[in-house]
Amino acid sequence: MNMVEVALNGPCCSGCLACVELAPEIFAYDEDAHVAVILQNPCEEDLARKVVSYCPDDCIEIIE
Repeated sequence: MNMVEVALNGPCCSGCLACVELAPEIFAYDEDAHVAVILQNPCEEDLARKVVSYCPDDCIEIIE
């Protein structure tokens, strides 16, 4: 199992919650800021790539 770091560009996050629904062990929703936040870093690469591909705002990236 490969582990990777993820980065979140908070200002571009629309708060759609796709990442929270796909990976609640990695992401949570900050109701005060109306954006997703990272709970766990590093995380499993396969799950991180899935979340990156589903983010409609392209605000999550894997740090290589």
